[in-house]
Amino acid sequence: MLKIQTWTTNEILRKVSEEIKKEELSKYVKLGQDMLKYIKDPDNWWVWLAAPQVGHNIRLIVVSLLKDRDDENFPTIMMLNPEILEHSEETYLDNEWCLSVPWERWKVERWIEMKIKFIDKNLKEQKLILKWLQARIVQHEIDHLNWVLFIDKIVNKEKRLNF
Repeated sequence: MLKIQTWTTNEILRKVSEEIKKEELSKYVKLGQDMLKYIKDPDNWWVWLAAPQVGHNIRLIVVSLLKDRDDENFPTIMMLNPEILEHSEETYLDNEWCLSVPWERWKVERWIEMKIKFIDKNLKEQKLILKWLQARIVQHEIDHLNWVLFIDKIVNKEKRLNF
């Protein structure tokens, strides 16, 4: 059973996550599968989760690659050692929230497009080009791996959004 930890109680959320060594990749696929089950559970219905949020200081995220907020046909995948290779200069503002920072919702600026590489659940290297919401979701989770929370990127702290 995974337990989501908040930024006020979890020191790992403020540490850079360690890259998973090649010989340890298969060991962490099980954790990734548990994280996938968690976010696919209709009682939880979340579209993203990073290993530091469940107490593991490793570079592992699971993300649902929604095309937009109404997308009901999206893949949810595990990414081991994700890395941003390139990104657009153009950015946009949108609302974000986070399981580890409960009851907060703010506007955050993110790149519109990016190219990433990662190791998939079959231990194969993959590359993807992500745009808009997909890019936002993955950026948010990779930030967790780099000790950054979305509240660190708030554009206008005087304009708090309500749930």
